[in-house]
Amino acid sequence: MKLVMSVVVLMCVGVAQTLDPMSPILDIIGELQKIETMGKELNALREEVRELKSKNEERVKVAFSASPSAVGTRYYGPLPEKSTLVYNNTFTNIGNAYDTNTEPRFIWLSTGIFTAPVKGVYFFIFVVFNAYEKAAGVNLLKNDNLVVAASDNSPGQDSEDTSINSVSLLLERGDRIYLQLIETRRIYADGWKRNTFSGHLLFTV
Repeated sequence: MKLVMSVVVLMCVGVAQTLDPMSPILDIIGELQKIETMGKELNALREEVRELKSKNEERVKVAFSASPSAVGTRYYGPLPEKSTLVYNNTFTNIGNAYDTNTEPRFIWLSTGIFTAPVKGVYFFIFVVFNAYEKAAGVNLLKNDNLVVAASDNSPGQDSEDTSINSVSLLLERGDRIYLQLIETRRIYADGWKRNTFSGHLLFTV
C-alpha cells in the first residue's frame, strides 16, 4: 500500500509541475485520503469474509455412534449374501447424517448408511464382537466399494472374540459409508453393546 501511495504521489507531483501556474492545483491530499479509505474498506471486507468462513465451519458439526438394538441376546447372520448392517441404537447422531431407519422384519437388510453432509475428512471406527462357534466378519464400504474390514475366525478356548478397525477418509458431499456383514459370517449382540459403529467430521476442505 505504501508503494502504491508513493507512486500516486510522484504521478500527481509530476502532473502538477506541468500545469500552468494559473491552473487549479490537484488535490493530492484528497486523493491520498481516498486511497487510504479504499485500503481500509478492502481490509474490512477481507476480515468479514474470514469471519463468515469461520462461522460456516463452526456450524458444520457431524458425529455419530451407534450399536445394534438388542434386548436379551441376538445374532445377526449368517446369511448367504453380503448384507448392510443397521445399528439403530444411537448414542449420538449430531447432524443426523447416520440413517437408522429400519425394516421391522429384517433389520440387517435395511439402511444403516452414513451420508456425508459436506466435503471433508471424516474418521470412522467399528468394533465387531462374536461369540460361540461361527466366524465374524464386517466390511466398511464407501459408495459400494470396500475400504477396510474387521474379521475373526471361529472362537477358540475363550469362546468370545473382538475385532476392530478404523480409517480416515476424504469424502465429497453425498458420499455414503456403511457396514456390511460378510456372507456366511455373523455378529453377536446383547445388552452389553459390544458391536459399535462411530464416525465424525475432522474438518471441512
